[in-house]
Amino acid sequence: MLTRDISERDGIYHIIFDLDGTLVKIPVPWREVYSRLSKELGREVSSIVALYEEIWKTEKYNIVSRIVEDYELKAIEHTVVLDNSPLIVKELSKKYTLSLVTLQSSRVMMKILRKFSMEDYFTVKVSRDITPIRYEQIVRVLEEAHIPSHRTLVIGDLLNDVRAAIRAGCKAMLIDRENKSEKEYVIVNGKYRVPVIRRLNEIRAFLS
Repeated sequence: MLTRDISERDGIYHIIFDLDGTLVKIPVPWREVYSRLSKELGREVSSIVALYEEIWKTEKYNIVSRIVEDYELKAIEHTVVLDNSPLIVKELSKKYTLSLVTLQSSRVMMKILRKFSMEDYFTVKVSRDITPIRYEQIVRVLEEAHIPSHRTLVIGDLLNDVRAAIRAGCKAMLIDRENKSEKEYVIVNGKYRVPVIRRLNEIRAFLS
């Protein structure tokens, strides 16, 4: 069972970060995107995560990904860092191996990382071009980094992130800046107690 005691005692030396919503905020106009995708596919679209998983490895996926990428590229100019993430990532990289998973395309991912001078801090980077399924992204990172899952902490802003992390055998942490959960932890899959943080700098307290 996961607890708040995520620390060196657990032997954590690898941290996988999500990008959008965790390290940066990419202001994609999702309502407009969903409207366009709904017209393109001839049915209502309300979740990009669910859609990616449904149409992955089909021609529809390639079409959808290109449409979304157009919006993402336009949003890069207005993308902002969250919680001074470049500095936090830089500090953590001195002690931990860092990796990145993202539902952005590789092109968008690299443009954002370069914009905020974070491209050199991540050992492995997995975008939706490799796979848009978060569980598969995490597994891919673990394979490429050659680091066992039980030595890995995954940090993301969605329950989908922590569920995927747990499924992959990793420890997980949910960042909830909007205080959607008033508790200091969330219960996942009925038994896993996953810590909730409000700001990235709170990571240090769990790892110290």
